[in-house]
Amino acid sequence: MSLLWLNGTLTDKADAHVSPFDHGFLYGDGIWEPLRVFGGKLFRANDHLHILFNAAQAIGIDIPLSQAELLAAVEATVNANNRTEGYVRVIVTRGPGTIGPDPRKIEPQVIVIAEEYQPFPQELYGHGLHAIVSPQVIDAKNPAHRYRTLNQLHVVQAKRHALQNGCLEALFQTRNGHLVGATEGLLFAVKGEGLDIAAGHMRDEVGSAVAKLAERELGLLERALTLADLLASDEVFIAGTACGVIGIVRVDVHDIGTGIEGPVTREIRQRFQHLTRGEPK
Repeated sequence: MSLLWLNGTLTDKADAHVSPFDHGFLYGDGIWEPLRVFGGKLFRANDHLHILFNAAQAIGIDIPLSQAELLAAVEATVNANNRTEGYVRVIVTRGPGTIGPDPRKIEPQVIVIAEEYQPFPQELYGHGLHAIVSPQVIDAKNPAHRYRTLNQLHVVQAKRHALQNGCLEALFQTRNGHLVGATEGLLFAVKGEGLDIAAGHMRDEVGSAVAKLAERELGLLERALTLADLLASDEVFIAGTACGVIGIVRVDVHDIGTGIEGPVTREIRQRFQHLTRGEPK
């Protein structure tokens, strides 16, 4: 049995229902934020929820809970499902209304799910992923691209494009050809002794934690990255809440470096694993 938190009640997922008139369903009108549990503890939960509340404010949704109350709901859901390791998703919809787009007089709905999600097979950690550049163009002014809204069609289409081309991951780019990340996380490139992170990425707390680790240990520069930059790199990796840290060893049928996951990627992943367990490096 898997329990989720639905507007204040822990409910079996088989019995949970959302109105077909909910604007999250009708219009993708809502936001969400992922979290991770490591060793029985939520990783930087308040930072994640701060991102969620900022996104809600940006699109004009008033979350009907304080951040402390929402954190308590997340903890209750994790405990009810006996999760000591795993993935959590907090969803806030605009709420049920009319079939039209009018957002007035609608009460937001809050859902917390604690159910495992691993986007890539565990055996690929240490080997690396094949990726492809998505034809879906990212526009930073589009709320669906800037925040984790319930309208993530660009992510689904990018993942679909990757799978159709024999890859498990897709990279996003802007109209001017600058890469801004992957469907599952922030994008990093290693060249010689330099480490870059793609500018213009969506906020991801795990990705940000990895970036801080990388900056402290290796130095880090945020800059516009192109496909040519990636293909000239020694190593490429992504970091995100769902996937952790994993290398990308091929992009658009071209090998990155030696075509295998490199030592910097492995070192960063190891340091991140120590961080999530509160262990010394």
